[in-house]
Amino acid sequence: MDIAVFGAGQVGRDMMPALERDYNIDYYVDNDKRLWGTRIGEYLIQPPQELVYYQGNIVIASIQYTMELIKQLLGMGISAERIFFCYKFQAENFQCRVYPVLAERYQSPKIPLIQFDLLEENEEKMVRKKVLVACLLYSVYTKQLIENLSGRYEDVEFSLLTQAKEYRENIKSGKLKHIYCFGSLAELKTILEQLPVYDVMQFLWIEFEWSYFYQVIRAKTKRLNLNVGGSDFYRAKKDEREFKRKLIACADTITAETRETVSEFEAYYGTDLKRPVGLLPFGVEVLGYIRKYRDVPEEQLRGEFNLPLGKLVVTCGHNALEVHQHMKIIKALSCLSEEVKQQAVFVFPMTYPKCADGYVEDVKNKLESVGISYVVLTEFMDFQRMAQYALISDIMIHVQLTDQLSSSMLEEMYANSVVIAGSWLPYRSLHEMGLYFLDVDSIPDVTGILEDVVRDIGSYRQKCEGNPQIIWDHSSWDGLSPKWHALWE
Repeated sequence: MDIAVFGAGQVGRDMMPALERDYNIDYYVDNDKRLWGTRIGEYLIQPPQELVYYQGNIVIASIQYTMELIKQLLGMGISAERIFFCYKFQAENFQCRVYPVLAERYQSPKIPLIQFDLLEENEEKMVRKKVLVACLLYSVYTKQLIENLSGRYEDVEFSLLTQAKEYRENIKSGKLKHIYCFGSLAELKTILEQLPVYDVMQFLWIEFEWSYFYQVIRAKTKRLNLNVGGSDFYRAKKDEREFKRKLIACADTITAETRETVSEFEAYYGTDLKRPVGLLPFGVEVLGYIRKYRDVPEEQLRGEFNLPLGKLVVTCGHNALEVHQHMKIIKALSCLSEEVKQQAVFVFPMTYPKCADGYVEDVKNKLESVGISYVVLTEFMDFQRMAQYALISDIMIHVQLTDQLSSSMLEEMYANSVVIAGSWLPYRSLHEMGLYFLDVDSIPDVTGILEDVVRDIGSYRQKCEGNPQIIWDHSSWDGLSPKWHALWE
């Protein structure tokens, strides 16, 4: 495909190697007059008006101003059929996913629906409510929801729409009727067009890709349910939020995990909502395992992780994503008194995602310069291992940039850990439920609060004694399964 690239700033420059691999770039354009006549590599940068005479397609190379540039092109008389933009871009991996402005540009390949199904067709022996769960990538929340609800209720038949083939091996056999797996938006459109009408479509997160096909999605279900995730709302830029508006407007029910998210989502999309957003978190599977291992001696559990006895275990974050701000945490730890440094071992669980090896190494190198006892966990942990670790963790530092509700934090509180969380996270309702944890207004504040907790750990543990029962009542699948099932009645 021949393209002109609109945007010669840093994003446009970073995109160039990825775009060159898949497209023939004719030239760049930019609104900045100072760039006209200069080059990006071999490509000349010209005024946007040149696009009026251009016969090829146009790819917008901007993350922040996509909608503004689309409007500018349409105002110049350029048809929407020729306009594309980049939604997901990773410069380090030279990955660039280009989307047409009009979903109709996707031509449905003539492939039978059964060829997208990872499971063999099974005969249905009873009439059950047909629920299609949609989740783009692999998630343990999807696995837990399907396994817990299908195990408790026989009146629901689950199918899954996803890009992740891992579900075939990771969800227990017999819990799913179909797994429809697609590799591109064109294949997604093909699947949607051939699906039967479902009683319910349950989208576990309001992911960008679903919004392309909101009309066919709405036509293929009697009831459309959306669940708000932290990344699809809090980390979404304005352009992405606006792109999702039509899908949101045609949903029958929308739920979120915290009261703060409910309020903020309603404030943003209020006029488009059919009814108020409901409050409904996911269950936390690990809680049951923590109950199972509570009476195991601590020395045995610490031995599983090669952690010394006699030192407090301080957990820093819960995965290898930079949003956990590990580098800033390490800087705060470096300011601790030598007395406190000697009383604790600092554990950085960085077991996922798998592609974060470079960042994990950076964290390890930084830790070497701080003068603290530390352990970086990189091996995969199943629910049993997660529960065992939660039981030996004394303190958790949870200060990621954004979040809706962290199951890892709930697991730690259920296991009687003292949690230090960022006050910017939407956790006010957790305090209102009666949960005890400490808030910090900035990461440098972690130093002073952690000093106090380490020196007086006994009294802080006493303040946390009511947490386990509150967590169980509000976050176990025993309590939440009936509420999820009610969404599909």
